[in-house]
Amino acid sequence: MVENSWLALLIVALSGIGTAVALLLFFWRREIEERRRLVRQQLLQATLPLRLQALERAALFLERNDPNNLLPRLNPHTFQHTSELIRVLFQTVQEEFLHNAAHQIYMGPQVWASLRSAKNILLQTLQLTLSEHPPQQTPPLAWVERFKEKWRSQANDPFQIASAYVHKEMQRLLEMRE
Repeated sequence: MVENSWLALLIVALSGIGTAVALLLFFWRREIEERRRLVRQQLLQATLPLRLQALERAALFLERNDPNNLLPRLNPHTFQHTSELIRVLFQTVQEEFLHNAAHQIYMGPQVWASLRSAKNILLQTLQLTLSEHPPQQTPPLAWVERFKEKWRSQANDPFQIASAYVHKEMQRLLEMRE
């Protein structure tokens, strides 16, 4: 009988210890999850302004380098030589892209890829127009018209596509903040 009572007492003690361990593990896991949530929240608060600024710069890059805005800004009618206009076009696009490249770490990969793609398609279209209409044989305004024809002939505007990715990412970040 004494043996049975010791056995019962041992079973009760072990089940109590097991319950205590289970409760400790439960609360420990909850504490870890709460700390992770707080760290994520602090990280978001610290990086959100940088990420939003990077997306603003991406939107600005797209706006400034969209051929519909870039060409009027450069005033092609002021160029005497087509080769000089082409050099300025390439240089402007590359410089603005490189100026914004450091912000890529704060953008989503899809946004950065679409930005790169828009820039590359623009440069390829400039290069294609250049190969079909040599600057020595085409006056600046005529060359610009040939480029615009090529640009408009694309099925999709890469700058509009990239802009949609920027806006989508910005919306996602703003929703995360709430």
